[in-house]
Parts: sequence; C-alpha cells; structure tokens
Amino acid sequence: MELKSGWHVKGIYNEACAAEGYCPYYFGRDRTDGCRYFMVFRIQEGRVNGIDLAGITLLYMGDIPHPSFKELMEQGSEGGIYISDNATPEQREILDVLAVENIGGLLMKKVYGVKYVKVDITEDGTNAHFKMPFGEMKQALTTGPDGGPVRLENQTLPFLSNVKACHSFFWNFSDHGRHFDYRDRCGTWADFALAG
Repeated sequence: MELKSGWHVKGIYNEACAAEGYCPYYFGRDRTDGCRYFMVFRIQEGRVNGIDLAGITLLYMGDIPHPSFKELMEQGSEGGIYISDNATPEQREILDVLAVENIGGLLMKKVYGVKYVKVDITEDGTNAHFKMPFGEMKQALTTGPDGGPVRLENQTLPFLSNVKACHSFFWNFSDHGRHFDYRDRCGTWADFALAG
C-alpha cells in the first residue's frame, strides 16, 4: 500500500532509554556504547488515506548499536514494533506501512517485525504506565522548583514539541532475542506531529 500525500498524525510521545542522565542524542552528543529505548506514540488525531487513526498506540522497542549521533541519524536503530490491537482491519492495512516506513523509518531502519498486541495505559497527566506482552514502562514528569515540568528546548528531533523531562522508574523489553531491563533511567514526555 502507498500512503497518499496529505496524511497527518499527532498526539503524545513517551520515551525511556538506557541513559541515566538525559539522553545525549537529544543534544546531538555521542555515547560510548550505543543505547536502547522504549518509545510510545499515542495517536490522538490524524487521518491517513482518509482513514481515522485516533486512539491507536504504537510502541517501538529498539537497540541502537552505534555510539555516535551521526551514525544513529545515518544508520538508525533496530528492533520490534508493537501496535495496539484495537486497530480495525482497515486501520491495520495503513499502520503496517505507516508504523514501519513513516514513523519507524525516522530512526528504526531494521524492523524485526510488527505485532498487534493488547496495550494497557494508565496516565494521569503526571504519571504514565505502559504495559504490553513484551514490555513495560513506568515514568513520572520531573518537576522544577516552581512545581512545573522541566522542559527541553531546541532539541534534535523536529517532530517533537513541548518536550518535558521524566524519571523512568523502570522499563523492560523481551522479544526478538533482546532482553532489556532498566531501573531509574531518563525519560521524555512530549507532543508529536508527523505529516507527509
């Protein structure tokens, strides 16, 4: 299937990675050993080929084997894509392309597979908990002295806005021969918008 021009999706983005401090890739910096991540795109509104995708959640569990930011941008990461199983057959036909080529294609260049799974989300505006059969992540917004969220301005991912720092209490992933289990790591909570 080919996506017709004029498509757009937007919603809320949550991410946890292996970095203990804020993810260096957001600043265009290198790491010594690559990284791993748990990314969530909660689509709140958007249409692709005339199909409404509101209410669909996409999760990306990835491994970044490259230590440099330049290599990440050029060669991308590898991993699995998981989509909430509330997607209808009509939506799935679109999502099979959108999730791999248009959203995943930004960073995940090697996809081990796409699975439709039950995704449980608990969120109250400050805390978020995501759970699916192959992984789980829980995080909370980091707040400053005034009680408001700590924000990251002018970061390297242009599809994100209103980027806020989080503390990820834990996140784990086990599938495709990869097993990640992290505690007390960085996190991101932002708005996302993508179009084509």
